[in-house]
Amino acid sequence: MSPRTTGILVLIAAALGAFVYFYEIRGADSRKEAEELKKRLFAGVEPGAIEWIALKSPAGPEARLERREGKWRLTAPVDFPADTYAADNLASTLATLSSETILESPQPPEEYGLGDAARVVRFSAGGKEYELRLGKDTPVGGGAYASVGGMTAVFDIARYKASTFDKKPDDLRDKRILDFDKKAVSHIEASWPGGRVVLDRETVASAGAAGAEKGAEAAEPAEAGWRLTAPIQGRADSDTVENLLTSLSFLRAEGFVDDPPDDAQAGLAPPAYEIALTSPGEGEGAQPRVVRLAVGAERPGALRLVRGAQHSLYTIQAGRFEELPRKLSAWRWKQLARFAAADAHAIDFFFQPPKGDPVVIHAEHGDTGWTSTPEAFAAGKLDGIVAELSRLHASDIAADSMGEKELRGLGLSPPNAIITVFGKAPEAPAAKPGESGEGEEKPALPVLAEVQIGNIVGSEWIAARAAGDPTVYELPHALADQLPVSLDAFRNRFKAAEGEAAKPAEPAPPAGGNPDFLPPGDESP
Repeated sequence: MSPRTTGILVLIAAALGAFVYFYEIRGADSRKEAEELKKRLFAGVEPGAIEWIALKSPAGPEARLERREGKWRLTAPVDFPADTYAADNLASTLATLSSETILESPQPPEEYGLGDAARVVRFSAGGKEYELRLGKDTPVGGGAYASVGGMTAVFDIARYKASTFDKKPDDLRDKRILDFDKKAVSHIEASWPGGRVVLDRETVASAGAAGAEKGAEAAEPAEAGWRLTAPIQGRADSDTVENLLTSLSFLRAEGFVDDPPDDAQAGLAPPAYEIALTSPGEGEGAQPRVVRLAVGAERPGALRLVRGAQHSLYTIQAGRFEELPRKLSAWRWKQLARFAAADAHAIDFFFQPPKGDPVVIHAEHGDTGWTSTPEAFAAGKLDGIVAELSRLHASDIAADSMGEKELRGLGLSPPNAIITVFGKAPEAPAAKPGESGEGEEKPALPVLAEVQIGNIVGSEWIAARAAGDPTVYELPHALADQLPVSLDAFRNRFKAAEGEAAKPAEPAPPAGGNPDFLPPGDESP
């Protein structure tokens, strides 16, 4: 075959391939799209062009939605912010509503439920008004009868599409009680009978400065959080604040009271809980934005009335009230230790039994995992201990400080147990030329956390303190199964059974290079 013939055949094959691609493949999609457009009941209407929608059923009042400055609002039977998702879904369904079957010469409308019993949807797009009537379900298939204003034909549309318009006015309301960006909130004021707190969001710089005031060893991590400014000054529990903001952002109404009673009848004089969230205003010189919430007393049916930004009151399940922190201690910082579990390299356990000498156990993490000496932990126990200590959080605060006698009564002077977690030692500087570096003191391991553990109080909580912090915290009682709170607890629940775990070949000295481990002194109250 000549080169010329081969070239012609290649061109023909390329042309055929292009034809198949553009006509059969891409063209098929275009033809399918054109067919779908022909089936639409409201050809040429786009969802974004719909200006208002009115829904009317024989059994209830008309509900009307209007798009104002890009946002939907319910304007009848009450004026109220609309549920954006519900309104957009209605607009999208109207614009794309199509029919597979058309009855060109139908029976009277009443035969299809399209007479006075019909549900009527009216809307406007591009200044032109349209009407959709929805009737009975079709006897076979999953369809429903529908008609369009100005046309005699009856259409068979998908039943699930028709059900989109089965909305009561309350279904179209925005059920969010508070509309705010939780990341933008910078100031919080909350009050309840007998208590009040004021908090400010702090910056990274202010968090570091606040921690530095306590000294280098007790300095708090320089990370942005929240700070209490009333009734006391101090770092706030960021988890409590963030959980509250999340809970409020997802708070949804169960119902609405459009003609609210006076505050006394609504249980809002005074409120059972009141909160104000302040965010900076948008734009230079703009006033701060404040959203407020007031929760009333519990009512029959396990409900509470709530006042938000609207004139109408909301109803919420009474159980949601329990999510709101109503004790000062709930807002206070209660983190005894916080570090990345993967950074833990060594742990010293100092146990002071009621009688006898202290017992010290040193654990290190190596290539094969954790090992300890002179007594071995059961497999997996040290990993669990590190995981608990990495974010050790108290459930409450027993006292901001205590005297020696009180501390002794709680097993904190001396502590029943002191657990010190160390990170990896920093790399030693490279030896200078001609110097071996032998004999130089190794850098001490950085302390990631040091927790002092006392007695279990009334089978309810465990007394504990963090090094450098005079506060006495209440740890959850359940942590007694996760942390060795005493020598007896270690040997009963954490120690390896005989022959279960091998000891290291050579006992490792305590962290910091001092073989004679001593309990912390003045630096650890």
